[in-house]
Amino acid sequence: MDTEPLHTADVVIVGSGVAGATTAREMARWRLSATVLEAGNDVACGSTRANSGIVHAGYDPLPGTLKARFNVAGSKLFPQWADDLGFSYVRNGSLVLAFSDEERASVRRLVARAVENGVPGVRELDAAEVRALEPEASPLVRGGLVAETGAICDPYEVALRAAEQAAEHGTTFRFNERVVSVERLAPERAAALDPVGPSDPPLRYLLVTSAGARYAARAVVNAAGVFADELNNAVSARKLRITARRGEYCLYDAEYGPLFSHTVFQAPSSAGKGVLVTPTVHGNLLVGPNAVEQASKTDLSTSAEGLRFVLEAARKTWPDASARGMIANFAGLRASSADGDDFVIGEPEDAPGFFNIACFDSPGLTSAPAVAEHVASAVAAQLGAAPNEAFDPRRVRCAPFAELDEAERADAIAQDPRWGHVVCRCCEVTEAELVAALRGPLPVLSLDALKWRTRAMMGRCHGGFCSPEIAKIVARETGRAPEALDKRLPGSPVVASSRPDYVELARTDEDAAPETAGEAAAAGALAAAPGVYDVAVVGGGAAGIAAAQAAASDGARVLLLDREAKLGGILKQCVHNGFGLHRFGVELTGPEYAQREIDALATRGSVDVLPGATATSLDPADAAAGTPLVVHAVDARGAHAFAARAVVLATGSRERGLGALNMAGARPSGVFSAGSAQNFMNLQGCLPGRRAVILGSGDIGLIMARRLASQGAEVVGVHELMPHPSGLRRNVVQCLDDFGIPLHLSSTVTRLEGEGRLSAVYVSQVDPDTIQVIPGTEQRIACDTLLLSVGLLPENEVAKSAGVTLDAVTGGARVDNRLATDVAGVYACGNALHVHDLVDHASQEGERAGVAAAAHARRGGAERPAAASVPVMAGEGVRYVVPQTIDAATPPDERLMLSLRVTRTVNAPRFIVEGIDASGEVRELKRAKTMIAVPAEMVLILLPAGAAEGCSAVRVRVEGRDDAVSPASDAGMAGGGAD
Repeated sequence: MDTEPLHTADVVIVGSGVAGATTAREMARWRLSATVLEAGNDVACGSTRANSGIVHAGYDPLPGTLKARFNVAGSKLFPQWADDLGFSYVRNGSLVLAFSDEERASVRRLVARAVENGVPGVRELDAAEVRALEPEASPLVRGGLVAETGAICDPYEVALRAAEQAAEHGTTFRFNERVVSVERLAPERAAALDPVGPSDPPLRYLLVTSAGARYAARAVVNAAGVFADELNNAVSARKLRITARRGEYCLYDAEYGPLFSHTVFQAPSSAGKGVLVTPTVHGNLLVGPNAVEQASKTDLSTSAEGLRFVLEAARKTWPDASARGMIANFAGLRASSADGDDFVIGEPEDAPGFFNIACFDSPGLTSAPAVAEHVASAVAAQLGAAPNEAFDPRRVRCAPFAELDEAERADAIAQDPRWGHVVCRCCEVTEAELVAALRGPLPVLSLDALKWRTRAMMGRCHGGFCSPEIAKIVARETGRAPEALDKRLPGSPVVASSRPDYVELARTDEDAAPETAGEAAAAGALAAAPGVYDVAVVGGGAAGIAAAQAAASDGARVLLLDREAKLGGILKQCVHNGFGLHRFGVELTGPEYAQREIDALATRGSVDVLPGATATSLDPADAAAGTPLVVHAVDARGAHAFAARAVVLATGSRERGLGALNMAGARPSGVFSAGSAQNFMNLQGCLPGRRAVILGSGDIGLIMARRLASQGAEVVGVHELMPHPSGLRRNVVQCLDDFGIPLHLSSTVTRLEGEGRLSAVYVSQVDPDTIQVIPGTEQRIACDTLLLSVGLLPENEVAKSAGVTLDAVTGGARVDNRLATDVAGVYACGNALHVHDLVDHASQEGERAGVAAAAHARRGGAERPAAASVPVMAGEGVRYVVPQTIDAATPPDERLMLSLRVTRTVNAPRFIVEGIDASGEVRELKRAKTMIAVPAEMVLILLPAGAAEGCSAVRVRVEGRDDAVSPASDAGMAGGGAD
């Protein structure tokens, strides 16, 4: 080994979690050379990343312990560190809830302990005070305590910002270098290894890494997390034993974040400590963890049992806790001492110059700044280091795009147009932020490292939309194609293979499209600061283009905004045929369908097309003030506010991701939403994997089964939770039966296997009546790819910003028969309203919305005279009906179109539209029938508005046989039309 290159440093820090990173930052205050060795491919790869993010006030640790000392000191330091380094930190306060007399007594002991530990602002509360602070807390709460200095942070950010500052001051970081041995150097050998000859203090330790590199150091800081005992035990007779404790968490969408403002704990009792419920600094809601001892120090898999425990325990605090709204689950390991309950900080008596930060479990995150100061000062004193006069404790923080106001966004875009390109729509992360992270002081060695640094891919779709585009940006900036880019851990490639010229094409930006006449007109209109548009359409997919065409045909001046460089939406990646039979009378591919619509749009001279523009919010009109609707958007030209008399929202939908399924296992690469895999294959020339399982029989999943098979991948099978397919029957035949791919109904994936790349999935049978997994039916299927086709959800962030009411069943806006929402002048259509199985129907709906919006604009944006609305209800066997209301003032000869889906497969169905009058009397308005109705296919029913005259409500129900039907029957009938 002595033949390997030798690196020397005054200090070697082992581990770049929060302990190692903060110590590196504090070490930079001294004139010392420092190297950080990290086994993972990023900072905070261990306990720090999978952490609750709680900055504890300090009332819990036993007085007199190191935990109590450093917790209180660290809590006091956190605000200054956050200000200096620019990481996210919110002092939201902590609550501890008591549900029994035993727990109330426990709370009182914690209040007394807070006094003893010197923690201010801790007091007991009665039940009414608790509920006043947290209305969503359980009504069974009997009391609690509040700690005003409790706070939350982003643990990864703390470690990253500290590490970046250390790197900027000369600290060397070496990733993918696990320390495999450490030994004390005899004086003679130390002198021989020292490049400057015998010195004082001498080199004391030699460390060898998994990369074969050797590092000689005068001092070592052991911040190796769960492996800290192994390093300590190699140099000291004072042995440590660390137990890895797994903690599992469930993370909820940002819309759940406001439910709780404090970090809410459960009082310790004879039953245990319970779990916490807390908002995060990024607006999500987090519940967990449990605490399970395990032998492995690397296994970060979640378990079905653990996730069930977390949810059940969380319901004690938050009765509504469930899998609904969940976007991720994850697990972390805590480095707990097996021989006590305190930190191990400093030098063992028999190993001078070897400084432990070991057994650093909770409250390690809170304690880290104080421990880092303590250890760095001790190392500097021992090595006789002088202060580093060049050290600057503050870093200039560039606020993320999501936190900027409109003027700040305009300024940022003026400096760099990439600030106007929003890549991650869920978290509003721009290309400029991604590039800055890729060019930062620490290398980005995985896709997840970019996610943690920018929050891209961390929202509700978990990268389903943006990960293919981000992979292109990484390739352009670093020269790494996606098969050479790890998703998370080493050995977790993003895809199996890519085209040979992938990097070259990414660098030449092959998606750049020539400016059309409409785009040029829009650019000119922007430069001329246009007045009020008649209609603004948000979204350039099939529904949005149709809406713009229809509005323009009715004489409206229209602005069409789309976030992508080319119009067409999802159609651009749907290279299969099957589109346009209803609308054009010919079978087209997705790109062909889109091009027909784009060509037709080009003939409408009154449409300004603005591609590459992301709508960020919508301001409602103010009738009293006479102000119109305002669409806020950004693009490479700047931040804009477009005024319009009417707005059509055609923002499309997103796929449900893995996190929404609360599936157990690790987080390997090889798991894709079907649409993301389709993007990688059809737009970027990548092969996602070579042996695939598909979960869900939605149309895109069926189509991707065929696409993978046609490209030489093995598709083991399609598993569907429900007892019936979720996609069109023709797709079951053409995509599965014709390729010999089996469809397994009442079957689902319950667990993932693999830490790097996916190696297998476990599938179980499902009871068709209860839709619950049948215990004992689990089977392992080896594969390297899992595609998820488990449903689409309308994308309505812009609608929510305007206060539009959304429907609990469809996820889209609640609309009347003209597709008007409950916000004056705002209309909705396409998949943003409800998910369509045929693009032809989405275009048809877009036309209706465009015509209605143009009519609203002709009235000068004034609302129609107030009239009663007639609710439309889903009756027996019907899941939902759109529209949800009928305007009672609709002329009797105007046609009503009801779009609906059934709850189950029905043979020879009869759809009955009923009117209910004020007395409750029911009369039949229309009866329609078709050959078969299945949940995957939308049914359309037409009737004159006059049929509903005099009704207080309208109800649609279905009658028919529920006997089993082959999913392939009547394969040519796509989309039920019940006239």
